[in-house]
Amino acid sequence: MTNPTAVDDHQNLVSKTYLSKAVDVFSDHDLNQLLTNCRRNNAAASVTGALLYHNGYFMQLIEGQLDAINAIYDRIQADPRHEVLSVLFEDEISARFFPDWTMGYRAAEDMPLDSLNTIYETAKVSTTRFPINDFLLMFGESN
Repeated sequence: MTNPTAVDDHQNLVSKTYLSKAVDVFSDHDLNQLLTNCRRNNAAASVTGALLYHNGYFMQLIEGQLDAINAIYDRIQADPRHEVLSVLFEDEISARFFPDWTMGYRAAEDMPLDSLNTIYETAKVSTTRFPINDFLLMFGESN
């Protein structure tokens, strides 16, 4: 899960957050396998981030160099396990939100419902602001 190889030159460092609908519901085994692959691929590309899963939907924040993020997102778009993908937010960043995580993970059932609802509601009505603070808090709050 940690990424000691994440290197930042702060030039072309971007963050992209997207929502996707899974074609099939992911079992715990499927999620573990997905996380293992994501963490390996992200470490190789110096990409960090966090993933949420809830009721067949994924919300993922990935961050790293622009070329690496574009390559990973292209691979996600081509993945037949997704039937809907929507970019919620992307922006240049000066520092990583998850510098030590190749891919942090939490199941939405383990998170404060208020934070999750804030993210969903803000993402539905705002095209210019993603509630990144609520996203980050979900990874720092305990049940």
